[in-house]
Amino acid sequence: MSIVTEPADETGQPPASEPAAASAAVSAAASAAASEPEITATPTQPVPMTEEQKFFFDLKGWILVPSVLTETEIEEMKAEVYAAVAPDYKGKNSDIKRGYQGKLANLLDHPAVVGILNEILTEPPFVGDDHYGFRCESSFLMVREPGWKSTVQGTGLPHVVRPPQQANAMRYQVQGGKIFAGLTRVVWELEEVRAGYGGTSFLSGSHKAHFNYGGPDRYRPNISESPWEESLYASLEDYSCPPGSMLVFTESLIHAANDWTDPNNPRCAVFNCYNSIWAQWHRLNLDHEVIEKMPPKRQSLFRGTWQLGGDGNRAYSLDNRSV
Repeated sequence: MSIVTEPADETGQPPASEPAAASAAVSAAASAAASEPEITATPTQPVPMTEEQKFFFDLKGWILVPSVLTETEIEEMKAEVYAAVAPDYKGKNSDIKRGYQGKLANLLDHPAVVGILNEILTEPPFVGDDHYGFRCESSFLMVREPGWKSTVQGTGLPHVVRPPQQANAMRYQVQGGKIFAGLTRVVWELEEVRAGYGGTSFLSGSHKAHFNYGGPDRYRPNISESPWEESLYASLEDYSCPPGSMLVFTESLIHAANDWTDPNNPRCAVFNCYNSIWAQWHRLNLDHEVIEKMPPKRQSLFRGTWQLGGDGNRAYSLDNRSV
């Protein structure tokens, strides 16, 4: 079963029902790699998270918002991803290694992302016209060809950022009728994903578990050696979606990578990770020269993790940045 919710309002025309062939996408990528795409600003008006989305996100720990991107956006961004992850393709390679540059940077603060993260990662006093009330911690690009095995990257075992039943800064919680999702992942699927063919899978509801999932070490972030391992695998859920869809989940949710077995297309995706302004999990390692090319509001996604003193930490600078 997948948790699919419609966008709050129209953000673009739905993409074509059939995804572009991988070979065509890679050919487009080779052309796109020749010059760095123009970095453009994203519209600042967020798409509010709906009550339905809040209900299912709290219940399951993840939601899927289908068909967010236009067909043009999908093709442009897909070309950048294929160019970035195929360095040997005809001797050309994009400088874009993560989703911080080119057209892909527009995904960092896409209105659909901002609306949801405003609801689950921040509070109104920290949201402003010139800064965001949350931070971006990491970004990586993914292409998985048909036949890719999850054991290659070691992420196939269901895992979590920290065991969800423990108190830590990354945990999911609800207090005073408000969601605080801790570390949150946003995945942009740029090719079609069909349930059962290798998309990310989730143990829905495990983000609110209070008891150990059966392993010998309660601090272990995966389910290895649990006597319930078979039952846990059987309880995982996945999803189907067209290209240009957005998946949002809390990293406190047990989730897993899977073998990509769809013969029709690779999996092409952008994984961006966000956190509150109070905490940091990943080491960013993003050069100041990359950040300073971004629009000022987008730059605020990479400011340091402090709040007391000064202007309340709203603006990014060389001296006030995540490391």
